Amino acid sequence: MGKESDIRIALDELGNQSPFNQFLRETGERLLFTFTILKELQGDATAERVRELNEEAQAPLLQEAYEKGLANPVKAVQVFGEELGRFVSVFSYRILHLFNDAFRGNALTIEHVADNWLEARFAGKDGFVELLRKRWSEVRLDLTENLYLRNYDPASSFYTDLALAATPEDLSYLYRYGVRITENDFKTASFINSLPEKDIELIVETMVEAYLEGFRESGMDHTIKNALAVGMPAGYERLIPGLIEGFEGYGLKMFVRMVSGTRLNRQAVYDHRFDYALSISEESVERRLAVIKEVFGGMADVFGKFSGGAYLQVFGEPPFSPVLKPEACKADDRTSGLFNRQMQGMRITANEYMPGDETSFEIIAFPSPEIQGDFEEIFKDTVRLNTLSNKTYRPIQQAIIDAMDGAQYAHILGSGSNETDLKVSLCPIEDPEKETIFENCLASVNIPLGEVFTSPVLKGTTGILHVEESFLRGLRFDNIRLEFRDGYVSEWSCNNFDDPERGREYISENLFFPHKTLPLGEFAIGTNTVVYAMALKHKIMGLLPILILEKMGPHFAVGDTCFSWSEDAQKPSPITGKTMIAVDNEMTIQRKKDPSRAYTNKHTDVTLPYSSLDSISVIHPGDREVFIIKKGRFVLPGTGMLNDAIDEAHGY
Repeated sequence: MGKESDIRIALDELGNQSPFNQFLRETGERLLFTFTILKELQGDATAERVRELNEEAQAPLLQEAYEKGLANPVKAVQVFGEELGRFVSVFSYRILHLFNDAFRGNALTIEHVADNWLEARFAGKDGFVELLRKRWSEVRLDLTENLYLRNYDPASSFYTDLALAATPEDLSYLYRYGVRITENDFKTASFINSLPEKDIELIVETMVEAYLEGFRESGMDHTIKNALAVGMPAGYERLIPGLIEGFEGYGLKMFVRMVSGTRLNRQAVYDHRFDYALSISEESVERRLAVIKEVFGGMADVFGKFSGGAYLQVFGEPPFSPVLKPEACKADDRTSGLFNRQMQGMRITANEYMPGDETSFEIIAFPSPEIQGDFEEIFKDTVRLNTLSNKTYRPIQQAIIDAMDGAQYAHILGSGSNETDLKVSLCPIEDPEKETIFENCLASVNIPLGEVFTSPVLKGTTGILHVEESFLRGLRFDNIRLEFRDGYVSEWSCNNFDDPERGREYISENLFFPHKTLPLGEFAIGTNTVVYAMALKHKIMGLLPILILEKMGPHFAVGDTCFSWSEDAQKPSPITGKTMIAVDNEMTIQRKKDPSRAYTNKHTDVTLPYSSLDSISVIHPGDREVFIIKKGRFVLPGTGMLNDAIDEAHGY
């Protein structure tokens, strides 16, 4: 490996031990270690050696080591000042993360970063910033193509091969994924391996059928596709043979796109979320979009046959509240605008080759052994939750839809200290016999089942949404208040910090960015009271993912509607004969003239639990009010069964 030799020579020639030279030495030695991983894993590394390489690769990114190292922006800025320090921090962080490419055998990316290091070595401290700004703004065709091949081509079999080769007798294979492996991951694998075969078959069948149901309900034809990707946590390998066989029965070749382990360092990820701001420019955005268009054109057959992704997630890790570090990279109006334009352009290209009305997805979640309480009981209850009957819930949810179709707006009111008081304008219906404005969402796409949802009309959607405790995008929000005016968030706050302005910034950066505000893209009523009962039974309300939480009360998504990029794919329901017409709002309708102005590429669900809810009603013409929920209970005729789990949860 020529690059490895060049780095060794450059390290030998390093002069005095100035802070900058010490930084070069640390990053250069880390690159050499990355090449070592690459070579040894391509050879006959023993299981013990793979474990050593994995643990050594993760070590500098664990919390204590990270905080002391130059990848931490606070440390780097202390040593080098703001501008140089930020570049040092980002470069260090990128090099520390190269181990994942090494485990996957991706030499191309490692050699590219090695080239950057060699140039930086000879540019010196004075030329370092301009060199990296220039190099990071470049977009290489081969690297981009390599990235997309790994994520969309079924021939990319690294994770699939490892999963299929897994053996319950020796769990050391987990280290070969190149992700952080802890006792938690070993417990996961041991538990999944201990489950009766009927439980494995039930989970597999649920995932396969729910994925295909997403196509059926949308009137899409999955037979024009031949591939799908799966993401899973380490330890769930026992599901893979059954999933492969199940999807092959529908003509879809399944491959494992991604495997996750125990989270490495959430603070580090948070610190580096805006790293791109150091180098993004008008020229780099145009160059990236041109390269991506060329890649999609060259891989048109791969993208054209790709049906979507199925993702198995875990929940239960302790809540995370980040430390806000002013030394970390920030995105200003210019860089956030450029980033948004880049994201929009990439999505437009992707939709050209993978139309939203031809692809689907699926997400299902199970508890992690690290969850507080009785893990095995929580897992058992989650399996029950994830496999509830569509047949049972369909008529109940249809009764709610029938009551709300034709209404002018919905009124959501909080109880007690909850300040929610929100009016949501609803899409008008011209032909009640053929049109509906709510989707009957069962066990497809998002598992578990249990919601009816719509795209609100923005004009007239006004009021306050207040949730005492929320976990959004993996972050904790205390007493979040979002005030809407004609469908857009006009004021916002939370109590995470003593300084109210820091709370506003926290929401802006983590929910709105790169936008100044967002529209209300979805209004939904969750009907899965079994979730609510389970959360109270095990005292895990704050540990449930939004995927599950959103089913246990009304929820409101800020950002795009649920129909983004597939608005024109709606067909009459085979059950009701009605077509969903509430697929656009005043923002997304701009897609007909300029798609770049229609979408935000954001969709964050905020759930108001039943315990904080007084009522949900809809107002029909003539001020006729129909209550769906009153005093926290379902009162609409035909929905009484949903109160059984609520009563059970409260011991009635």
